[in-house]
Amino acid sequence: MKQWINELGLQQVDDPGIDKPVYRKPFDGRIALSAELENLISISLREARDKRKLPRSKLAPLLGITKQVYGRYENGVSRLTVSRLIHLCEVLDATPEEIIAPAAPYLWGETETKAVLLLATIVKLRTFDEEILQDIFSLLSRIDETGSDSGDRAMKVASTSATADDRE
Repeated sequence: MKQWINELGLQQVDDPGIDKPVYRKPFDGRIALSAELENLISISLREARDKRKLPRSKLAPLLGITKQVYGRYENGVSRLTVSRLIHLCEVLDATPEEIIAPAAPYLWGETETKAVLLLATIVKLRTFDEEILQDIFSLLSRIDETGSDSGDRAMKVASTSATADDRE
């Protein structure tokens, strides 16, 4: 267990939102506690909804909840479940990165610069069609510095899937 903690660079913290010590990963020299993460996710939700000019009164029924219940998510009173977050992404036509990355950019890179670059790359990749994505994946597989064959396996799956789709 200690090896795992060391390899990931986790640090033990006492988070007031959790009744036992937990291990978290620092980013830019600090560790965000659960209350801060919840607040940042709430802000992301509000920004995503505002960006789409969708009032709470219109969004909430699409989720099967009242605008008051939805308001608790945006105000950080209620915590989102993963399934509710997925549903919000579907209904808002938002990406998980749009909602989560502002709260936890370290999930996309060890430094702020790397996180910003990777997130911008993901946004750009989403604009490409399947054929271009296969070409990009093929290129990335050839320049993979890790020497792993996971890229090759994924490419075979993608190619097999594309071939099956072409036959239909």
